[in-house]
This record gives sequence, structure tokens and C-alpha cells, in this order.
Amino acid sequence: MRVMKFLVMLMALACVPLLSHAADVKLLTGSTQLLWYQDLLSDQSKKEAAQYLRMNVTKIDEEGKLNIYGYGRATKVFSSPSEDLDGRLYYFYVDYRDAFKEHLDLRAGRTYVNAAAISGTVDGLHADVKNLGPVGITLFGGRHVIFEAKSETGTRGDALAGMSVYLDTIKNTHVEVSYGRKYGDTDVTRELLGLDFSTTPHGMVNLYGRLKYDTAAETYNEMLFGAKVAPLKDLILRGEYYQSYPTFDITSIYSIFSVEKYQEKSIAAEYQLTSNYRVTVKYAKENFGGDADADVYEVGVLAKPIKDLTLNATYEKRNGYAGQLSGLRFSGEYKIRSAAISAGIDYDDFRREISREGTAKKYWAGLNYEFTKIVSAVVRVEDNINFNYDNGYQGYVAIQINY
Repeated sequence: MRVMKFLVMLMALACVPLLSHAADVKLLTGSTQLLWYQDLLSDQSKKEAAQYLRMNVTKIDEEGKLNIYGYGRATKVFSSPSEDLDGRLYYFYVDYRDAFKEHLDLRAGRTYVNAAAISGTVDGLHADVKNLGPVGITLFGGRHVIFEAKSETGTRGDALAGMSVYLDTIKNTHVEVSYGRKYGDTDVTRELLGLDFSTTPHGMVNLYGRLKYDTAAETYNEMLFGAKVAPLKDLILRGEYYQSYPTFDITSIYSIFSVEKYQEKSIAAEYQLTSNYRVTVKYAKENFGGDADADVYEVGVLAKPIKDLTLNATYEKRNGYAGQLSGLRFSGEYKIRSAAISAGIDYDDFRREISREGTAKKYWAGLNYEFTKIVSAVVRVEDNINFNYDNGYQGYVAIQINY
């Protein structure tokens, strides 16, 4: 109910002037949608209506420092009369830029906060103290907003807070050190330290990385190091090392279980043959602990053989834990005046070591039609043929308004 009230507020704010100064109101009805799908849990066909609403109210003050942003949705499942109207508010906050002599930006309300140590949506405050030479500081905190499939969970005692210190200097170098805490029913459930960096020591080379340390588990639960190199004008090479070790909230029963560390080493190349053709290749070595590893190969092609036609094809092959998998994904889009017609096929062939084997196929087609610069419509239908369905039909129709 609280979320529905916020959605009503979004619509109300879009319809009335906020101050005597003429604010710039931009309202996007992100979609008015009708969806139909096969529910896997109930094994029933369902129909659902969804309304997405995004609103930007900018230039509220004459200097353009004060703005309001909001985005939410409401959904209703027609095939389940017992289900109520559900709502979700993704964000709704007041943004005040340069609140103090170009040194302070403030956001208050429901907003997404992100740092190397922790991230999430909070009902609270985000402050960015900037332009202290090359150094900046961010502070954030508030009630932690936890989303379920269509609603919210959690109590007033669920909270998320943190801070970061960042440095922006020469060679496009950014370094951020951060600290974050999460609370459940006012108890500390997680405490994390984070490091994020990116630098371009040469015009053809970019180095980046991320570290996250869980103080309760006393281990790094995430680690990433990568390099992006452009030795030729049309060639981009990338190499990455990624490692993760699952950790859980202190209060979670899963925190007592033994888990394995995951590691992935990958190399990739992208080559622009011509302005109309691009090829990508990638190889990854995955390790799930012990002798459980896998080799993954991927090749992709993007082609524009004629004007207004774009084709995409990707082939992936996997050998090792936990079985063999090969798959082909093909899609295309053709533009005709105000319309864009698209279609695709996904085909997977799998052989599991300790379970079933077989194939999975998906066929889909879509149409995007622009009636005016403000109003457009989207239609998409697909058929899934796999272990669960002989034919699993689903799709949606959407009317979109953007002004």
C-alpha cells in the first residue's frame, strides 16, 4: 500500500507546478503492458497487466540545482483473482546539486547507492563531498529496501550504511576505498571493505580491478583484475581474472556451511572488420574447486549486409563440469520507416553428468512501431520447447509514451 501511494505521488507531481518558477517536467510512461506467460511453479497460463511510470522534474529552481526523479510500477495478475494489485517503487528522490559552493551534492529519498564495498537501494540520504582537490568523499545510509518478485520485504530495523573516499587524478586514474555495513532487525549482519580502481597509463591500455573483503568471514569474497588493450585501431583485446567466495549474513544459517571458491580466467578479442562487420571471440577457464573445472569457448558475429538490416549470431561451447553444452543464438532486426521487425532463434544442446540430457529451443519475434515521436508500441511473442514445456508460449504488448 505504501508503494502505491508513492506511485500516486509520482503522477500527481507530474500534473501540478511545484513552484512559481517554471519547472521542466518530463514524464515517461515507461510502458503500459499486457503480458502472458506459463508460470513454472503453478504450471498454469497467466495474464498480467503492468504499468511503469518514470518521472523527471528538473530545473525546479532558477539555477537548475534542484531536481526530483521517480520510477515505479504497478502490476496485476488477472488469472489470479485472489492476488491484489502489487506495486514497486524503484527510486523516488530529491537531488540537490552543488548545495555548497560546488563541493556538495545531496540525494534524499529512495535511491540506489553504490560503492566498491556495498550497494543497494535505501530510503535515506546520499552525500557526495567533491572537488577537494583530486579527492572526494561519499556518505550514505538509510533503511535497506529489499525487493521480492513483485513486492518488498524487511522491517524498519533493516538498514544499509557506508562511506567511500575516492581519488581522480592523471591518466584517467580513479581509486576508491570504501566501507559498508548491513543491518537486520538492528543487528549487524555484514561488514565489508572494498577497493575499486581504473587507470589508463597509455592511450591503448586500460587497467582495472575490484576487491571486496568480508570482515566477519575474514576472507575476500570478490576479486577482479583486468586489462583492456587496443594495439590496432579496429582491434580490442581483453584479459580478466575473477574470483569469488560466497559469504552470507552473520545471522544466515548458510554461513555455517562449507563452500568452494570460484575462479575464472578469460581472454577475449573484438575485431571490426569493416564498418558493417564485427567478430568477437572469447575463451574462459572456470574452476569450481577441486577438480571441477570447465573450458568455455564463444564466437560471435555482427553483420549489416544491407541497409537497415542487422544480424547477430553467437556460438558457445562448454566442456567439463558439470557436463557438455553447446548453443547457438541467432537474431536479426530490419527497419522499415517507422517500424522495426526483429526475430531470433536460440538452440541449446546439453549433456549433464548426473542428470538429464536433451535440447532446448526458443523461437521469438517482435515488432516495434513508432506512431509519433511520443507514442510507440511494442509486441513480442515467443515459444519455448524444453524439459519443462512441449510448447511454452509467452509474450507481451506494450504502449509507450515518452514526453
